[in-house]
This record gives sequence, structure tokens and C-alpha cells, in this order.
Amino acid sequence: DRASANEYASGDLSGPAVESAVMAQIDQLNMAFGDQNIAITCIDKGIVADEIPLIKEVLERWSGKTADADNSSKVAYDLVFTTGGTGFAKRDVTPEATLAVLDRECQGLMSWASMELTSKQPLATLSRAAAGVCGNTLIINLPGNPTGAAQVVEFLLPLLLHAITDLRTSD
Repeated sequence: DRASANEYASGDLSGPAVESAVMAQIDQLNMAFGDQNIAITCIDKGIVADEIPLIKEVLERWSGKTADADNSSKVAYDLVFTTGGTGFAKRDVTPEATLAVLDRECQGLMSWASMELTSKQPLATLSRAAAGVCGNTLIINLPGNPTGAAQVVEFLLPLLLHAITDLRTSD
């Protein structure tokens, strides 16, 4: 809510932290496995208020279930990260919105991430983040804290890339 209302003097910090973490991980993976070249062809960003219908609309659009606002095209991204809204405040509804659009949930992914990251940040245990597949798009909820969001990305991205490969070959 605060980011969508432009209440942060510094602007949104978690989105840029996720983008930087993804780019750094891709660079590391490309250097480690020179025979593979992981490329990012498109990055889309948005800030949405903590309202289930608004979050669902963006997730459905980015997963290709609905067309753009002007109905010109459907785009399905391989991977969508959300940041924030995974805590216990009444306005924290990102997991509920995510679960409403998922075709298949992946409970183990976020449970594992929470368990692994708890040693770095005990508050990770309190995350209600959801993850799963909508169409052929993998959706992952991340914490709103920029450091925490980047840590989850660094930890999970290699595994998520494997899941994306599986999704692409399942057609």
C-alpha cells in the first residue's frame, strides 16, 4: 500500500532489489556454466495496492490468462515475483491473491526457502508467501524487505530456472 501510494521518500526499494538479485544470479550462472546462456528478454514492473482484485488482475495478465488493458495482446512471462504483502497485517493479502490465480501450488518451495533462510533472518519463519504455476508462469511471493527479497531470489533462482525449463517442455 505504501509503495503504491508513493509514501516512500526513496520510492520502491524491493522491486529494484529483486531485479538486481536476478541479474547478478544470471550473470553468475552464465559464468559458471559457459555452455549455457540464460537470457532475460523482458522485465515488466508494477506497483499495486494491497487489494486482492488488483493483485489478481496483474498476475492473470502477466501469466497470459487475460489480455493487456487495451486488449491488444496476451503476454505470458516465465517467472513473476511479487514483493510484500506476505506478513500478518490485515492488508497483507498477496498470498491470498496469488492462491486465487494459481492452477497448481508449490507449498514445498516456500516452506524450504523459509526454513533455509531462517538462520539469516528469523523473521523468515513468519512468511506466508505462496508459490505455484498459473498457466505456464511460475509465480513466487517474496518479502517486502529489499534485503529479504534479494536473499530469497539468490537462494531460489537456480531451482526456479529448472522449474521454468520443465514448464516450457511440458506443452
